[in-house]
Amino acid sequence: MAMFRLALLPKPPFIFRRYPYKARGRMLAALGPDLARPVVMGADDRPPADTPMGRIFNGSDNIHKLRHYLPIYESVLQGTERMLEIGVDRGGSLRMWRKYLPEAKIVGIDFNPKAAQYDAPDDDIHVRIGDQTDVAFLGRVLDEFGPFDTILDDGGHQPSQMIGSFQYLFPRLAPGGVYAVEDVCANYWTGYRDRSESFIDFTKWLMDAMHAPYMQMSSVFEFQEGHPKRRREMEVPLAATIIDRIEVFDSVVVVHKAEEPKRLARAAFR
Repeated sequence: MAMFRLALLPKPPFIFRRYPYKARGRMLAALGPDLARPVVMGADDRPPADTPMGRIFNGSDNIHKLRHYLPIYESVLQGTERMLEIGVDRGGSLRMWRKYLPEAKIVGIDFNPKAAQYDAPDDDIHVRIGDQTDVAFLGRVLDEFGPFDTILDDGGHQPSQMIGSFQYLFPRLAPGGVYAVEDVCANYWTGYRDRSESFIDFTKWLMDAMHAPYMQMSSVFEFQEGHPKRRREMEVPLAATIIDRIEVFDSVVVVHKAEEPKRLARAAFR
């Protein structure tokens, strides 16, 4: 797991320009008076839920995670055979995935050469050193170990890193695969914001891309079965055909890839 390095463990590459989050006022205005009404949100000191992932996490070392991520992992990792984790850090999460997915191939990447010590091919854990936004490096990792059916981005937490990795890796994810980006909470902290657009903003564009066909329509008749105005085909961004669904959790975005290229929606009138 890559910790919040920029704030806690400064390492290159450094951010020379930062973009503070300035949209809180607009958010509150958009919510309206009821949803924006101030309330007190307290700390959660309840005993953690007793789950398979939770038990493995509690018995592991060198891992830094928000506890509410654990049930999300259990959902994301179902059926995983080849997993790529972006951000190795101290190697603890690689061991956690190994215990939870005893038959899967586990691959981790990190820009810190010290992370290479956690490479354990005899245990089917593989670590490669490189920049998560270097597409040539990512391509070599895919050639060696891919295609992955699960990718977890726990890397540098900067928007340019999160967005850049997703743009290259998601189209190359195995059909039906899952791509999870965690710690998007860091996108609200100035120290991590190396561009004005955050991954949360980018997620909105992904949602728009899912609906790209409708941008070229003006009536339900254009996708209604049997109607003379029904559209038979149209040009859309690739994303519209491969994004199955998007889940947004507290600090985690999960994007599911379609099993096969999606077709235009159709409506039935009965």
